[in-house]
Amino acid sequence: MRSDEFQQRAKRWLSKYKREVLGVEEAGIWLRNGRPYPHILPQKRHQLNILPRFRDEFWEWFAKQSPRIQLHSDFHHLNSSQALCFNLFFPMLRNNSQALGTLCSALKIEEKPDKRACFEFQPDLTEGSCIDFSMSLQSGARINFEIKYTESEFGSAKADKVHLEKFESVYECRLDGRFEESFCCKAKFLKHYQIARNVWHLNDAAGDIAVFLFPKANTCLRRRESIIKACALEPFRSRIRIVYLEELIDDIGVRLKPTDRQLGHHLQEFRAKYLGFLEKPGPLSSW
Repeated sequence: MRSDEFQQRAKRWLSKYKREVLGVEEAGIWLRNGRPYPHILPQKRHQLNILPRFRDEFWEWFAKQSPRIQLHSDFHHLNSSQALCFNLFFPMLRNNSQALGTLCSALKIEEKPDKRACFEFQPDLTEGSCIDFSMSLQSGARINFEIKYTESEFGSAKADKVHLEKFESVYECRLDGRFEESFCCKAKFLKHYQIARNVWHLNDAAGDIAVFLFPKANTCLRRRESIIKACALEPFRSRIRIVYLEELIDDIGVRLKPTDRQLGHHLQEFRAKYLGFLEKPGPLSSW
């Protein structure tokens, strides 16, 4: 699949999903340029971006969160990675001990999870950035997920005054012994900022793990695998994992017990929405 084909096919599929499953014909507006696109929901209907099986439960839970989780400005885009994150992990939060344990097994993590898992986790108040999804293990270590879907890149940061000062006052003191030498300079750290800050957040003493989760079919993101794998020194390098979304869904599915029917149905709906265009096409109106 060429570099831009994944993004184009995903957006066409989600446009069809919006019409046939959600029953929405109106094109939503991309706030950045003010133009309508068929794969975007009208902003007032953003709640439809959560899968129907647990949509009401999710938004009831969401309204009770303190501090309140901030929705991304593009959350009403059907290809929103934040919405994908909610759709993948929220059903697992409803049954921490079993579903999150299955997730750990699929990630080949032998430790058991505890009940602390959250979206938009902020590990360092001074640094200020958030982890898409984070779950805690019984040892105290955390598994931190950086999640992408149709994005073509991991984010960079401008080498402006604000980021240069932040590099010097926040990041620089925790680079030696953690990053490969070239990543200890401002230019390269900021160029690969989103990758680097996830590694920077790893708690050495606790043995945290950073998971970069994205579709294997997204070849644009796969071009950055060498950066993800090479940016850190041991023991941190061994705690960085690249996981493909398609394979994770399969691995969770084969580990489900017969009593896990609800989670199994959820995974089917998730796969149909986000990965259905990679499989044999079929009607969506029967969902």
